[in-house]
Amino acid sequence: MKKFAKRAAAFLLAAVLSLSLAGCYNENLTWSARKGDTELPIGAYIYYLSVAYNEAAAQIDTETRVLEGEVEDTPAAEWITDRAASYINQYFWMQDEMERLGLTMTDDDYAQAQQTTDSYWSLFGTSLEKFGIAKTSFDIAYSQYNTMYLKVFEALYGEGGEREISEDELRTHFTDTYMNYEYFTAPLTKTGEDGASEDMTDEEKAAVTEELEALQAQVESGELTVEEAAEDYAASIDSDSNYVQSVNSRDKMTASYLPEAFITSLESMREGAIQVFEASGYMVFMHRLPIADAVEEELSNEDNRLSLMIELRNEEFQDYAREAAASVEGAEMNEEAISRYQPSMFESTTENGTSSTPEESSDTESSSSESSSASGEESSASESSTEE
Repeated sequence: MKKFAKRAAAFLLAAVLSLSLAGCYNENLTWSARKGDTELPIGAYIYYLSVAYNEAAAQIDTETRVLEGEVEDTPAAEWITDRAASYINQYFWMQDEMERLGLTMTDDDYAQAQQTTDSYWSLFGTSLEKFGIAKTSFDIAYSQYNTMYLKVFEALYGEGGEREISEDELRTHFTDTYMNYEYFTAPLTKTGEDGASEDMTDEEKAAVTEELEALQAQVESGELTVEEAAEDYAASIDSDSNYVQSVNSRDKMTASYLPEAFITSLESMREGAIQVFEASGYMVFMHRLPIADAVEEELSNEDNRLSLMIELRNEEFQDYAREAAASVEGAEMNEEAISRYQPSMFESTTENGTSSTPEESSDTESSSSESSSASGEESSASESSTEE
């Protein structure tokens, strides 16, 4: 759970920096909303506003300026501010749901949230601070909310939960959408006389293919395993083995920027088959393994199991949370503070970008190394505002 919570950022939120028009400190402008003992900083609202802006931008034609468009038959500016306010209610609803389900934030939960904050802040802190979003508030609003989100989700949809997902459904989803495979790659480039990388000649590429096909025959005859074949090939080119064994879905491989040729070739293979093919400047030696061999390990791993549950029910939970949050009672909005921040503040930085949502933010760490290996390019974690 902790690892997943770190990898799978589940929502939005942020910060506590208050700016007055006169440049003077005013304590009444430092918070955006209150409910019970919880007070959200103004930065949380600013972050909600930015996320809502990005959501609106994703739904408006790219030829139209965001604030001149409409979302769900509502002027964009109005839709954005309403959406930001709804996120505040969702935060309070999630706290209420934690209490109803007997869940608490432990010291480990807070520590994990802080690690998530530190990781994201190193990438986006400078940009967030420009809008008045401080790190401490980001920790509360984004990282701690993310932890609560996952705890509530797991309590509802896990074993014994009110919305429990059956074991059969989890197994079926896994076997229907995931692939089990092992592979290694051989570069189709070489180092030229000037020290720069250059493409191999057709003859050199043919020699690589011939060597891999010879290894394929040895694996198919049982003389070698794929891992041993990877080690033998690496030794022949004086390199380290890049053998990989993985279980992945198409969506996760796509999100990790694995080449389309890699994915489609794997999908076309029957279980047990071996194939040698080219993808993005590499020859790939692929062996598709039976997915049934991976089921027990996958479902017995807490993080992986939760990831599968998220894939199956996160959209449903998102809708449920939004609907339930609309009836939250006892929340007080600080209109004096939030009225100072309008969607137009984001116009200079975003035209029509998109934002990733928590249900889209799945575990991609396991496949990021595959992207580098299969495409020869460093994979990057593309992080943007999250929806829920």
